[in-house]
Amino acid sequence: MSRPQTKWSCGLCGNPIYWDELFTFLSNKAVVHFTCLKEKALKTARVSQDTINIVLDSLQDELNKIVVYKQRMSKAGDNEEVKKALEQTEKDAEKNSAILTRLVEKLSSITS
Repeated sequence: MSRPQTKWSCGLCGNPIYWDELFTFLSNKAVVHFTCLKEKALKTARVSQDTINIVLDSLQDELNKIVVYKQRMSKAGDNEEVKKALEQTEKDAEKNSAILTRLVEKLSSITS
């Protein structure tokens, strides 16, 4: 069985992005694999490795939450109340991941 592919390619490595991979959107609208973002951020950090790792670990947690909420929504069946709550918590995780992605960009040379 083939993996479902998104319409995007990674802005850092150029490879396709699949739905089962963690990915995020940069401020320049590029879509990137989390693993590529992490690798470049660690290499170009303008702060200590401990500091950038705190932000990267937090971003990874939020991206994982998005995946989990999407999986749970698909299992919620016809229960609209549960679906709505999960959709809201997923949107919160998306907002948090955007905030953390911007912070990674600020603390490293991802987009420069």
